[in-house]
Amino acid sequence: MLDEFDIRRGLKFIVGKWQPDYFVNAFSDDLAHIPASEFKSDDGTDFTAITFEFFEDKRLTMTNSKSGKTVDGTWEQTDMFKYRYTVGDFFDIPDSSMLESIQTLQMQGENLVFSLGFVAVALKKTEEGTVTEKEDIGDIQPTEEDMNQKDIVGKYEVAKSMGMVNGKFGVFSKDEILAELNKRLEAGEIDEDEVKDSMRSFDAVVEFTDDHKVKTWMKLPEGVSEEEIRAAVEAGEISEVKDGFFAAAENPWKCLNGKYYVDSGEHRELFGEVQSSWDEITTDEEGLIDFSQGMMKLRKK
Repeated sequence: MLDEFDIRRGLKFIVGKWQPDYFVNAFSDDLAHIPASEFKSDDGTDFTAITFEFFEDKRLTMTNSKSGKTVDGTWEQTDMFKYRYTVGDFFDIPDSSMLESIQTLQMQGENLVFSLGFVAVALKKTEEGTVTEKEDIGDIQPTEEDMNQKDIVGKYEVAKSMGMVNGKFGVFSKDEILAELNKRLEAGEIDEDEVKDSMRSFDAVVEFTDDHKVKTWMKLPEGVSEEEIRAAVEAGEISEVKDGFFAAAENPWKCLNGKYYVDSGEHRELFGEVQSSWDEITTDEEGLIDFSQGMMKLRKK
């Protein structure tokens, strides 16, 4: 199964112009790379005259620059490292297993490779194509209707949090995690302070405000003086304090086409490609909101 990232990566890899670079004879002793320019047809045309041009909309054009023959076709990505294309009668080969091999491209390093009988043909990319950049959630402006969608506004308690229970790491309820911690406490594996630290996430309150902000409120540590709180606010270490809680984080949220999103504020990259910092806010089968990249689940208070 190809996910959205696999498809996007595969699209950027293949779109552009390609031409034969080298051949490898499967029966050779050293599997040497033989330049494509050394393979010539009866009229003296070598394989570098052939050009594959793959387009974003799944079109493909194959051209023989020597004869001027051009044939249009289509292509598709069939798995993470494989493509299949069709170009009609360009090769003038009847429908057969050989034609199927020719029309199957395998990604190998920076090359695309297909089989021509007992010969492997490696294509190199000679020119990048145009791939439309996907519009980031952060760049999309909500409509007036989106701005009025505020069902999510309110305060939420932490219903489940990440922890270890019975040797399994996952998201568990407060009672499940507390029971596990008490077992470890009785066994002398942890002390009371570690129990308190581990349960602190359940003290948090997450607030979706009417002005499109998400505030995560944490309990003020015991014994903190008013002077210390005032100094932390003035230093910018915390932004807001009320009712014994301080705002530990504040991020924007928005609604687009009926779906809610929150900006994590993180810089993310995957295989060198910058990813969106915005996450869709989803709910599970219990109606709990998945939050903090799945680290906790929220229930409206």
